[in-house]
Amino acid sequence: MTRSGRPSHSRLIVMTRFPQPGRVKTRLVPALGEAGAAELHAELARRCVRRMHAGALSTGLRLEVHATGAPAHRVRKWLGRNVHVRGQGEGDLGERLAAAARGAFAAGAPSALIVGSDAPGLSGTHVREALRALEHSDVVLGPATDGGYYLVAIAADSAVRALPPLFGPHVPWGSHEVLEVTSAAAHAAGLSVHLLEPLSDIDRPDDLVIWEHLSTEEERIRLQPRLTIVIPALNEEADIAKAVESAWGGGAHEVIVADGASDDRTAQIAASAGARVIDSGRGRARQLNAGAAAANGDILLFLHADTVLPPDTLQQVCHVMARPEVVLGSFSFAAGDPRRRLDLLISTIGAWRHRVFRLPYGDQAPFVRTSDFEDLGGFSEQPAMEDYEFAVRCSRLGRLETSPAIARTSARAWHESGLLRTTFTNAAVIAGYRMGVSAERLASWRARIAVRDSTSTDRPRANGRDRNGRSARR
Repeated sequence: MTRSGRPSHSRLIVMTRFPQPGRVKTRLVPALGEAGAAELHAELARRCVRRMHAGALSTGLRLEVHATGAPAHRVRKWLGRNVHVRGQGEGDLGERLAAAARGAFAAGAPSALIVGSDAPGLSGTHVREALRALEHSDVVLGPATDGGYYLVAIAADSAVRALPPLFGPHVPWGSHEVLEVTSAAAHAAGLSVHLLEPLSDIDRPDDLVIWEHLSTEEERIRLQPRLTIVIPALNEEADIAKAVESAWGGGAHEVIVADGASDDRTAQIAASAGARVIDSGRGRARQLNAGAAAANGDILLFLHADTVLPPDTLQQVCHVMARPEVVLGSFSFAAGDPRRRLDLLISTIGAWRHRVFRLPYGDQAPFVRTSDFEDLGGFSEQPAMEDYEFAVRCSRLGRLETSPAIARTSARAWHESGLLRTTFTNAAVIAGYRMGVSAERLASWRARIAVRDSTSTDRPRANGRDRNGRSARR
């Protein structure tokens, strides 16, 4: 706790240097020259900070950049205006790491995770794994293949015992023995140590092949991404074939239907339409995450089972995601038959909703790079507003962009429950969530409305299905 009585966040600290030619990546100068080595260092650090920002958003950590070589305002101009920047202080690397950890604990942080900026494979997943490991270990280390480490994590209640053996003068900083000596010293001090998977740093000319391979793959993804379309479904036999067919017609590399234990023919129809069907368990967020975990595409698009995509889906996705600052894309919303006045009104209301709240919802077929989705930790497995919550996290990482192309969703929820009731319910749920009402309470409230609607055989029943067994809009 801080002095104000508010809980303090754990710290995620990136240690780096300002990219001044001749002062960074000096072992790469013979291969790249001073300017080339500095530019590579700058790109590695930008990449690290972005991915750690996503990891921090997925865990509630406070991200800080501890930099040396330039004042804070120049570091922020380089890495982003919203980055919290601190100096590293004086001394060797061990003394600066110890100072970073002590500063976090002095501020009341329950734990401190410190990473270097040289390992391009470091991701938000490693951050979450380190936090989980700290629940049963005193120290977590991320081994680097060159004998050092890319991450060290310490719990506050272990700090007094941990800091001297981890960061003392006995550690041969800059050598291939850093990890071995650090682990031995920690064990000698009675500390339990958990090791993450090894990752490669980019420090020596021999390491450049790793960076070249990564750069080539990212260029391929930018130019020719593989699009995985994930469709969560529950008793959608009337609509699932159209959704799957629109996914294939839009240029999907693969289509995954995450079935929530449907008791109709949803799974069979989806498989017949060419989708890979997985049994994900029930709950939209769980189904979305299960589908994403089974995917092998570069970009993930999440499609409601009662929504169809435009025929140029892949081209639209590529156009939006070509800009690296865009994190989350989506399509424009429309519902029902454009020749019907009521459906035109529904579409207008949906467009108004997007302009007011400025966030895409699930019925707009949102799409995101697989790497960003994984760094952000996927959808929060909550009973309502999982799409809104994910979009908020994406907006804190980068830009949101909406394609003018239309993803057309079924208007049946509005037809069955009434335009005013459905519109009011959707708006009230969004407003309640924005005001801090829990997702559990909102889901319960929405379910009670569905129960009241079930008094009509043409409206969703209490179990969330209409008289034809189709699921009402969740």
